[in-house]
Amino acid sequence: MKPNHTPAQENGAKKRILDAATQLFSKKGYDATRVNEIAETANVTKGLIYYYFKSKEEILDYLLQILFEDFTALVMDFVHTNIVRMIKDGKLDIEPDRFHFTNEEAIRNFLQNTYDYYEVVLDFILENRSILRILMLESLKEGKYRNGIFRAMDIIKGDEENPIYKTIVEADKDFTSSDDLVCIKFFFSIIPLVSFAVYYDDYKNQNDLNDEELRASFLRSSQIVLHAMVSGRDILLPKGKTQPSYT
Repeated sequence: MKPNHTPAQENGAKKRILDAATQLFSKKGYDATRVNEIAETANVTKGLIYYYFKSKEEILDYLLQILFEDFTALVMDFVHTNIVRMIKDGKLDIEPDRFHFTNEEAIRNFLQNTYDYYEVVLDFILENRSILRILMLESLKEGKYRNGIFRAMDIIKGDEENPIYKTIVEADKDFTSSDDLVCIKFFFSIIPLVSFAVYYDDYKNQNDLNDEELRASFLRSSQIVLHAMVSGRDILLPKGKTQPSYT
């Protein structure tokens, strides 16, 4: 039976359920958490949980779906407002092994926009660090969510199912992906971000740092990694084995 709540009350109850599940999954683990505990923590009835979600599994599916949808939207925004726009303005030409910028100002602007974007991404992953902790915990177990972390591959692989890849290719057909490029994005960009979020609070306490200091330190480290790929007016792309193009 549908609960007799206003839309605002229903949204509030659903949010409390999701917040409670996130808290318990991240602390106790998904398997060890019971629906009764979620209901008690959220201050709702067990029946109300089953009104919104068919099962505990559906709660976690929903949390992860929203996480990846929001992250994909962040990446798409950067692609449209920086990469695609610079290509259309004639400031960026993508070659098979590099991003080539027409002048020093163009590459400086791109790098600054990338730093600004990385700050936004950093705030996003810190805001969602409890969900990322769940994802990391479940990736180390046998079960449905063992490969959940590899859903991040959907936004970096080079195939027709990836809207990010397709968007760049439509702007410059010379853009190609490769096994090496996917590997470096996954292990040197996505995994460090996830690890930073998962261990953020513990690292901060162990090293007696405040939020501002730790955040700034991570951003400086990220800039060092990006600068390692810069050569003059080019950003070099690791090629290795090229993945098939779908243009």
